[in-house]
Amino acid sequence: MMTSWYSQLDHAKTAGDTVAVARDFMATWSPEDLALLPASVRPGRLRDEEDVETLHEKLVEAYRDSRATGRELDALQRITSFMVRASIRLAELSNESSRGSGSLPPTSPGKSGSPAEE
Repeated sequence: MMTSWYSQLDHAKTAGDTVAVARDFMATWSPEDLALLPASVRPGRLRDEEDVETLHEKLVEAYRDSRATGRELDALQRITSFMVRASIRLAELSNESSRGSGSLPPTSPGKSGSPAEE
């Protein structure tokens, strides 16, 4: 069920955890399932967050251009939805680590953080 995969992504604490969930998700796909996908987006090995992001981009593009129906469309929708969610989680974790490192100055309530207009 997709809900549990999404829950696992939501609970991933690091980019590595997110990639591991994506690997586990892909391991559930049989060769027959993967054959339903356009050849250009059949995933290879997911080693790191860059691989997840690259696959995400390819899937969104393939989905946008797809004329698939039936089982092929269902497979493309399932994997695209998951990789979009994984990409979002990676962005969330990246934002959290940026804030935690002190690289972004805090802004005061009501202030935009931009230079004051004169």
